[in-house]
Amino acid sequence: MTFSIVGRCARTGAFGAAITTSDLAVGSRCVGLVHGKGGVLSQHRTDSRLRDLGARRLAEGDDAETTLGVICDSTPDIEWRQVGVIDAQGRVAVHHGRAMYSIFAHSAGPDCLALGNILDNPDVPAAMAAAFGADPAAALADRLMAALVAGRDAGGEVGDRLVSAALRVTGPHEIDTCDLRVDLADGDAVGDLAKLHAAWGARGETLRKVMLAPDTVPVSRQIFEASVARIKELGLEDRFPAERRRNAWTLTA
Repeated sequence: MTFSIVGRCARTGAFGAAITTSDLAVGSRCVGLVHGKGGVLSQHRTDSRLRDLGARRLAEGDDAETTLGVICDSTPDIEWRQVGVIDAQGRVAVHHGRAMYSIFAHSAGPDCLALGNILDNPDVPAAMAAAFGADPAAALADRLMAALVAGRDAGGEVGDRLVSAALRVTGPHEIDTCDLRVDLADGDAVGDLAKLHAAWGARGETLRKVMLAPDTVPVSRQIFEASVARIKELGLEDRFPAERRRNAWTLTA
């Protein structure tokens, strides 16, 4: 009941994934990424511990096949699981559990692996991998989002009601460049995620600056003035002397 893609940017060392399903909050359970090292997708009656184990092995330098072998050997329930791994060199490995009862498939392309279960048809992952590879110069998040949309448009999941979706891309300084989630949608979680991704753009860059260099980001004048007014209204100037310290902040125009 899930289709997803994990990908690599050879230029930056970033890894990312996009995923959607007909159940709740898929972004909390299935994706494990390590900047410069690789990514793991653990799905179909998913066990998030497999994702975490795979991420640890990749962080330690294991390749995709070794990582997948460790995951498969770690649980007696592996035949219920679908697992995909991509490593630092772009090599991939996949496990499709024998207890899966639906259409399932995967497709590997340059620097990516798409896979799914409870699919409408076996061609969904191939459509995703093709969309990912259509513009190699594009940002990794854009390529992953395009792949997820292509998977939906190629038939997606049986039932065609997608409730949650997620898009995540790693970045330097152990700070993701994006980690976007739609946890409860009315049926088009992919469309909702695409809107969120489009809105994130420049704002995401600003929020990254806030993390790494907060002094370089001006304070919103509108919010500052509203805060000062509320402080004055409540008679809290001695406790919160923002007005007296106004020159301590750079405000937006």
